[in-house]
Amino acid sequence: MAELSFKNNLKALPTREKLVFIGGFLAILGTFLPWYKDVDRFQTGDTFLGISGPLYLAGMLVLLCGIMSFGIILMKLLNKRIPKLPFPESYMHLGGAGFSVLMLILTYSVYFHPKFGINLTEKTVGTGMIMAIIGVGLVIFGGVLEIKKKEISFEEEGKLEKLINMNDRVQSDIMPKEEVEKTPFGTEKSIHSFLEEDAPHQTNINNQF
Repeated sequence: MAELSFKNNLKALPTREKLVFIGGFLAILGTFLPWYKDVDRFQTGDTFLGISGPLYLAGMLVLLCGIMSFGIILMKLLNKRIPKLPFPESYMHLGGAGFSVLMLILTYSVYFHPKFGINLTEKTVGTGMIMAIIGVGLVIFGGVLEIKKKEISFEEEGKLEKLINMNDRVQSDIMPKEEVEKTPFGTEKSIHSFLEEDAPHQTNINNQF
């Protein structure tokens, strides 16, 4: 049952979150694959993974950012409660992916610097770094789609304010006469009543003449 639930949740997952899920997985997997080789002309040296070698710290940060994005979507698929995030989810994905891009650029620039590995006969990017770049790109794309979705979302219901509050109107209708006369409307009504009461007296005076 749990396996079926996971598959159903994966199928129902929006495309933008699928991109983040796949991208985070590729970024994690890429850190455990070769990033660059440090082999000189005498064929001595070693091949370093993303989480090993002189630039292991950059690979570790890419790994942590990938785990963050991958883990958030995985918790949704497993129907787990997501902990309260300090920022919206889409910004968390973009922030982690942006930081990963910075680490990848740093690793690339250091590795291809002329002073790095003077005796190296050939410098090539490993499959792990390529996979990490693709994964981070997918996370960024998914995060951007998530933000765009929220900007044009019509799911939230609008709130219409009443032009006339019927409760206030009803309360004014059942107010005591003394309270009504204290209001501006009550004062105007009292003036009209006074004039109407005086009108017959003026008519009678005119008839006497």
